[in-house]
Amino acid sequence: MNFALPSTAPSRHTAPEHRYDTVLFVEKEGFDPLLRASAIANRFDVAPMSTKGMSVTAARFLVEELSKRGIKRILVLHDFDVSGFSIFGTFGSDTRRYQFHTKIPLIDIGLRLRDVEKMDLQSEPAAIKGDWQKRASTLRRHGATEDEIDFLESHRVELNAMTSRQLIDFIEAKFAEHGVKKLIPDDATIEKHARCVIEQQLAEKAIAEIADKIANEAKTAELPTDLRQRIEVCLTKHPQLSWDAAVAQIIGESPS
Repeated sequence: MNFALPSTAPSRHTAPEHRYDTVLFVEKEGFDPLLRASAIANRFDVAPMSTKGMSVTAARFLVEELSKRGIKRILVLHDFDVSGFSIFGTFGSDTRRYQFHTKIPLIDIGLRLRDVEKMDLQSEPAAIKGDWQKRASTLRRHGATEDEIDFLESHRVELNAMTSRQLIDFIEAKFAEHGVKKLIPDDATIEKHARCVIEQQLAEKAIAEIADKIANEAKTAELPTDLRQRIEVCLTKHPQLSWDAAVAQIIGESPS
């Protein structure tokens, strides 16, 4: 499972939900380079997430925890095939290994027949195993139309059928449809972060003013004459340490 925050990390005064309120779940991991190249996570303040096929327990646990923290929407992008509908339909459902205790705000943005026809996407034959009537019933339960069910009995269309430009445009259109946009948190969070920025700037300014003094004191500070011997003794007592960690420990114990 892959999960990535927008590249600009939150400060120590802000929680993840103040950085993004939307998760983009993609059913396959192969689109990660394209999503990074498009900078879509930062341009829309979304957190991309992917698994290989059906959602795993870790993915379900993660989306439930995010939902508890106030994430508004989890958009599920999938192929137009039987598996794609099942991936969305079962993502927020209880299983033997994991039971949900929170309502998950899942939204289906997967390929549909209308998208395939509009973009004239290439389909491929699909070999459906088992009882098709049971599969058709499951597809209806997961939101497929009768025309889509007829199509999926013998064909499928992968997300890969779109060009890179088509896929990014498709995702951005879904973002617009579901109100995904840059996130600005509440006034209290903004004020807290603004004061954190001021604190950091003041600290950097203060350090800059005494940087030369600190450097000169470090150059002229008296070192133990038996520093090498002390390092050897320290490493004998604490072999898990590296030599530079031993130096730091010795200097820290020395009187200033």
